Amino acid sequence: MIWPLRVGGAIVGLAMFLIAAHAWGQQPPPREAPARDADRAEREGERLPTLTPGPPITAYPVELLGLLTPPAQRGPLTLIPSIAVSEEYNDNIFLDNRDRQSDFITGFNPALTLLVNRPAWELSAGYSFTAEIYAKESQLSDAMNRQAFVATWLYRATPRLTLKASDVFLNDRNTNITSQGPSTGRQESWSNTFTPGLTWQMTPKTSLSLGASYTALRFLGSGDGGNGEDSDTYGFRSALGYAFTPRLTGSIGYNFTYLNFEGGESSKTHNPTVGLSYRLTPTLTVSASGGPAFTETEGETSVTPGGVASLTQAFRWGSAGLQYSRSVTAAGGFGGTADTQTVSAGLTLPTWERGLVVTFTPAYNIAKSVSRRQASQVDVKALTVPLAVSYQFARYMSVFAEYTFFQQRTGSASSARTDVDQNRLRFGVQFGYPFNFD
Repeated sequence: MIWPLRVGGAIVGLAMFLIAAHAWGQQPPPREAPARDADRAEREGERLPTLTPGPPITAYPVELLGLLTPPAQRGPLTLIPSIAVSEEYNDNIFLDNRDRQSDFITGFNPALTLLVNRPAWELSAGYSFTAEIYAKESQLSDAMNRQAFVATWLYRATPRLTLKASDVFLNDRNTNITSQGPSTGRQESWSNTFTPGLTWQMTPKTSLSLGASYTALRFLGSGDGGNGEDSDTYGFRSALGYAFTPRLTGSIGYNFTYLNFEGGESSKTHNPTVGLSYRLTPTLTVSASGGPAFTETEGETSVTPGGVASLTQAFRWGSAGLQYSRSVTAAGGFGGTADTQTVSAGLTLPTWERGLVVTFTPAYNIAKSVSRRQASQVDVKALTVPLAVSYQFARYMSVFAEYTFFQQRTGSASSARTDVDQNRLRFGVQFGYPFNFD
């Protein structure tokens, strides 16, 4: 399809959005402060339930940051259509230092968010797509260069049993679409991660958490030098926790991961874990959980450490944290079963100032093949430093800006070699209007 026709059709549709559109114009709902929750749990002698995590902050495009701060609702259902116009500078559009090209990119970003707040269940979902016009590399212009869908569902079946699920779909011409993952160059790719789970507070001191996950990663066509390998990841997580004291909780668990790759290789990883979590203050928590990870691949069994350690500080206006994790995963488009280590930090301020949302989530990722017998060898290091800010300056209008630095280095042992240094700076204005339904 000829791209000017696609862009023209998109602009007509966006103009229709603009007729009714303005930005988020409502305040976040009042929330009980984390410190009050922790104090209440301490008084009652029980720990707070640990829910299955929702989508990572890195999964939210800046156009959908409003999902982190749902507006005050006049009814149980709120629908918010919006439109954003943005300008971006990218100094390495092909994600390859061997063919480094820069460009200015004009984007049109319609989005639609849905917020449902019922006594027993909640739903937040958002979809956006981006039509882009490149100033120099005009052949890259397209009406659907990027898409994103993020959804979280929570159901309180009983006072002690909570069900939760999330889904994240990302479609992009950049192959580092997986959360803080490596890149194999510029190539159309998409990923979808579905994560259901539950938390059962069995007794005042004992809780059970169960979760599953499925991630599909696909690379379409040969792209501009990209040659990613498709993969499917199936996961299961479980943890049985016991509160020894109001501040100290211990846990035992079992994790299972099955990786299947387009090339026919597959692997199974079994990871029993033991963990401790200690609340240093009502809002500061340190935790660690881990154990040996036994990986079966190509008739060989490898043993690597597997687990996660974190330090989390909750504020009335957001949260901050540090995390280290080590697990067996698919290394994005590089394929192959990889022993992956990630050091990350997170700062999320959804209610720091009225109308202001700030997220800062840098991460350093190291992935190496579990076995030397694998057909596709992986040896890659990636650093991602993303900063996003959205500010409501009028009742129906907001401005946003985001900056991302991405650096990647592949070692000599890697079957695929792609080194990247990339800076992306994007800013724009967003208009939207909330429709409330009883």
